[in-house]
Amino acid sequence: MKWLSSSNIRLVLTGVLSFAVMAPAAEDAWTYKADMPTARTWVGGCVLDGKIYVIGGGRSDSSATSAVEMYDPLVDTWTKMADIPSARCYPATCTFKGKIYVFGGSPGVWSSALKSVFLYDPQTGAWTQKTDMPYAIGTCGIAVVENMIYLMGGTMSVSSPPVSTVMAYDPMTESWTRKADMPTAREGFSACVVDGKIYAIGGCKEDWQVFAYKLVEVYDPATNTWTRKSDMPTERWSLSACVVEGRIYAIGGCSNMLQASTANEVYDPVADTWTTKSLMQQKRLGHFVGLIGDKIYAMGGHYPNLFMVSKTEEYDTGLTVVPSPDFNGDGTVDIQDLLRLIESWGQNDPSVDIAPPPFGDGVVDKEDLEVLMSYWGQEIPDPALIGHWRLDEVEGTVAADGVGANDGALVGDPAWQATAGKLSGALLLNGVNDCVSTTFVLDPAAGPFSVFVWVKDGGPGQVILSQASGANWLMAGAPSGALVTELKESGRKGKPLVSAAVITDGNWHQVGLSWDGTNRILYVDGVEVARDKQANLAGSAGNLSIGAGSTMSPAGFWKGLIDDVRIYDRAVKP
Repeated sequence: MKWLSSSNIRLVLTGVLSFAVMAPAAEDAWTYKADMPTARTWVGGCVLDGKIYVIGGGRSDSSATSAVEMYDPLVDTWTKMADIPSARCYPATCTFKGKIYVFGGSPGVWSSALKSVFLYDPQTGAWTQKTDMPYAIGTCGIAVVENMIYLMGGTMSVSSPPVSTVMAYDPMTESWTRKADMPTAREGFSACVVDGKIYAIGGCKEDWQVFAYKLVEVYDPATNTWTRKSDMPTERWSLSACVVEGRIYAIGGCSNMLQASTANEVYDPVADTWTTKSLMQQKRLGHFVGLIGDKIYAMGGHYPNLFMVSKTEEYDTGLTVVPSPDFNGDGTVDIQDLLRLIESWGQNDPSVDIAPPPFGDGVVDKEDLEVLMSYWGQEIPDPALIGHWRLDEVEGTVAADGVGANDGALVGDPAWQATAGKLSGALLLNGVNDCVSTTFVLDPAAGPFSVFVWVKDGGPGQVILSQASGANWLMAGAPSGALVTELKESGRKGKPLVSAAVITDGNWHQVGLSWDGTNRILYVDGVEVARDKQANLAGSAGNLSIGAGSTMSPAGFWKGLIDDVRIYDRAVKP
């Protein structure tokens, strides 16, 4: 299955508060974007407020540059920012509390490392020098966990062997603490954080021209210990990596003799497995990759003999959808959306937490209000939806499909509740014979998809969504009333996915199921509550039913309210 993804007509929420129509992009594919003004390699980089900052780097004459340039994917443009006071390549860069930190690096491609630390404030455009590091280092890994910045590995010069040193930096006190050494001393690797643990990927030892590592080692700051994980398929150093939906994308790099790579390999920390994705178009090492929304951007780097790369590439992961201020999905940002935001004011509500971009900050506050108001009165098409029953009618026997021709017919005697819904109105079902029968058909075996529904009340064993002669897609499992999906593989490998999240407690809950072709994921109120691997779901050509089981068993009818049923032809996150 394939739909016009949110990358075709994309609302990108960034610091620039405007609506933009983006060029089409294919999932798992790379697209060239605007060139970086200053071609350079071994750069520092970071993502902040929906924009990418590329800092310093080495030039073709082996000198370092102090250039800082900012890329805005919303308008596909680069802007020159204030130079870093001290030119450098190989720096370690990160963001912390809205500021950019730059540690160490080298004043030239073949020079010794630096100790200096600089802080950049994007709001003022000013650089501030902080207390020097206790040691000089470059080509090291860097990661932020909670309130600490971790630097690990690296080297003091191109001719020096890499070190295994791990130091934790407290930005508030500008103090350093020695931590457990890396099991393998290395440089030129990439570090990423997933679930509070730091993954050190690839890199090389001293003789970097003939030896690169495949290894993956994980540091747990809570226990100050290291663990070995499954090797990367391709040995590489001077690669760059980022995290998307809990998975690490390791991109580009070099295997030996400065032969740059286009590799794009993805690591799943839960399964401890690697998969291969579409290759970059441009070979590069010494580059930076950063994630904004569901897009990865690769920029900078070089290929053999220090030939600099100015090309920027955009990769569509196809995994997430950027939140929209059109909360009720009616195509316009208006008073209904404002009321929805006010309803969740001060709460952690992912469905309306849209600022700062791309996925909010865990609380609905004035930043979200500012973004919403910047789109006031604008039409915002939502091409992600392939089925949408708002259930906001006040009379009649038809539940309209807002994005297609698959209107539902009311069966039994459901009652419209004009003001009792989670998003405006809702439908009240009696738990005896009430349901909505639609003409909508989606074959689960055909490819990724997602479904999300708001429900209230209900009881164990009752079904929210099902497919005639197929499976119960979403239901309250017996005896606990926790969310379950019975959509599974055929044969003995198939099994329901059962969560521990009870949805029959009398409160409103948004429930959902997403399947990306391999993983089934259940969500309750925007939070993942269960996940497993279940490939090759059983196919079906039955019609979708709302509020009844696939066999129309009396025990399966939903007793309670159902609101805003949405179906996507893609794996999405609420």
